Amino acid sequence: MLIDFGHKFAHYLDAYIQNHHIEEDELDDITPDLYLEWLDMPQDWLNGVSPNAYFREMDPVTLVKTLGQYMLSDITLPGPLLNRIADLREDTYPLLISLLKNYSGENEDKIRTIVVKLIEEMDMEHPYLYYIDMIAQTCEKNEFSEACVDELRNAGPEYLETVMNAFEQAQNAYAMDCFLDILTDLPYDERTYNYVIERFLLSDSQKAFYAQCLGKIGNPQALPSLEEALRQEDIRYFDYMAIRNALEELGGEADIERDFTGDKDYDSLIDLENKT
Repeated sequence: MLIDFGHKFAHYLDAYIQNHHIEEDELDDITPDLYLEWLDMPQDWLNGVSPNAYFREMDPVTLVKTLGQYMLSDITLPGPLLNRIADLREDTYPLLISLLKNYSGENEDKIRTIVVKLIEEMDMEHPYLYYIDMIAQTCEKNEFSEACVDELRNAGPEYLETVMNAFEQAQNAYAMDCFLDILTDLPYDERTYNYVIERFLLSDSQKAFYAQCLGKIGNPQALPSLEEALRQEDIRYFDYMAIRNALEELGGEADIERDFTGDKDYDSLIDLENKT
């Protein structure tokens, strides 16, 4: 049976507050230290061992297996479990990679996403080629593909050609946009600019996304196209803001003010601001 360590600590914290007459404004300052102390306190519900010691008794295989069980549950991942997996990174890393690549079933995207983030927190090498393959096979946005994109942004210049090839061979629009997004965070390449400006000029639904990409690429040759787009009478509010931001990032001046009253996104934003 899995133990909800977060619930156990919350119960301890409530009792501590009552016993020591802690005011609410003091809570944020003392909670982190209390939690660290609690992790090393022997607990009756753990047969006299502390939460940290409980996980220290597990071997690497059991740790990763337990991680999987928690990820399939609705219980928050225990901090001491994650810490122990990180402490034994040389032994747990291959097991995590195996879990990442081989698991299929319930909560598949959630589990893979957690493993990707854990690899990052452990400061271990990401399987970037695997991430690229997974993005290429994905037709719609999900949390795992987005996690892969986030990590590939930091893959380094040695992956530029691999990502470029993946973009050029991609079979669906979502994967193509993911790879373009990654390329805009890698060292400048004229091909990236050409691909993005072409899509910016031809796209309607993704205008804001491609404008953001142009802003990141940093090529001022995009300024005339951005300025022209900003003057379009039927421009949508979110597109206008993204294009304006890109224009200013590239050193241009957005001197075209518009009234977006009646635009559903603009009106929703104003309503939200008025309520706060």
